[in-house]
Amino acid sequence: MKPLLLIASLVASSLPAQEAPANASPFEATSTTGQKVSFPADYKGKIVMLDFWATWCGPCIAEVPNLTKVYTDLKPKGFEVLGISLDSERTKDKLASFTQEKGMTWTQICDGKGWDAELGKLYGVRAIPSCFLVDGTTGKILAKGSELRGASLRPTIEKALGLPASGIPPVAAARPAQPSGKSATPPTPAAPPAPPDPLLEIAAKQVKPGKYLDDAAVKEQIKNPKPGPVALVTESTQSRASRDIARIARAGHLRIGWYFRCTRCDKMHLNMAGGYAVAPDVVATAQHVIVPPSTLKEGWLVVADTENQMYSTSAILGVDEKADAALVRVVAGGLKPLPLRADVELGEPAYCFSDPLRHRGYFSAGIVNRLYSTDEKPDPASQRLNVSTDWAQGSSGSAVLDEYGNVIGHVARIQTFNSNPAPSTGTTLVMHEAIPAKTVLNLVKRVNEAAVK
Repeated sequence: MKPLLLIASLVASSLPAQEAPANASPFEATSTTGQKVSFPADYKGKIVMLDFWATWCGPCIAEVPNLTKVYTDLKPKGFEVLGISLDSERTKDKLASFTQEKGMTWTQICDGKGWDAELGKLYGVRAIPSCFLVDGTTGKILAKGSELRGASLRPTIEKALGLPASGIPPVAAARPAQPSGKSATPPTPAAPPAPPDPLLEIAAKQVKPGKYLDDAAVKEQIKNPKPGPVALVTESTQSRASRDIARIARAGHLRIGWYFRCTRCDKMHLNMAGGYAVAPDVVATAQHVIVPPSTLKEGWLVVADTENQMYSTSAILGVDEKADAALVRVVAGGLKPLPLRADVELGEPAYCFSDPLRHRGYFSAGIVNRLYSTDEKPDPASQRLNVSTDWAQGSSGSAVLDEYGNVIGHVARIQTFNSNPAPSTGTTLVMHEAIPAKTVLNLVKRVNEAAVK
């Protein structure tokens, strides 16, 4: 999958939160075909939906089949759509062919500024798809958000037009054809094999006893950490394009885990996951990442960057098993630390660069779906995030970033729920659980306090 699609197949944003007003903000703009648009003046007597979207936004595209059907059916009744694309100069050139191919025959506006689009700012748009249903005569906002998606779209429009509910079901996005036979569900394909890991050969040459923490030292220091000062970097407040976040995420991504001899085959293996630097010589990761593998005969805790440069480990500074967070000191330093940010809100964009299933350098985008606690009586160690970025085994401990390049959490685990004991017939929900940065900040605070005692 192309990086651009990876970045934007899920919702993202870089604008501050803003509550939509009761009345639509008027504006004048030029359409992609050069026509002057005066909103809402040009739509008197119509019910018009402002549709903020982009050609690279997967959820936006998933809504198109239903929207085009509703538009075709209800345009004669007084329904209109005004599309406002958040495509950048880099992607706006394909707007015309894209909308023609998808049957999106309504007017489109695009200033090529992406998330800095003037109309996006005007309407406080910080996630797409984002829609506002407006009475063209009065300028009043009649509906917005989820009321204008999926099964809710048609009845919302019909109600605004004063039409009786038709009960027509929504049009779903096209799905691949199902195989014939007894089962309508095709088997899940196996993940493609991961390429050989060059770090295994590098580790064989560089890992020496006494230079890295061995399994005995790690087990002891998990129980009795060796605190030392951790100097954090300042939180970033500069909004960045998603491709810049990808660069920051890649530069800050670390691999941390075990180079070990296996009890089963007596060969050396790597069992690596993710981490990120919070100081030039301190790596943060999930606590379960630094626990020695069950098949370890002898082994060493190692750290490497995306260029396979290895860093010697010297101490476990702090561990919080309940919070699934750990801080590890490396020798010499030179890491590229990422800032930590504690104040996270629902709907904020989230990005993750990790190595799922040993496939190196996978970057994905999503949003913060949920803030919650694993305990009835919450404490800092029980706080969690759900985010809609992609990850899998091997991603644990990898940083989850916001649109400013701050760490807002790190990967913890995946939970899969199904509404039916037989998964093929039920609805499956996959929860991506992350440890919030405020939990890591709390651990850093405790480590620094212990270091001065």
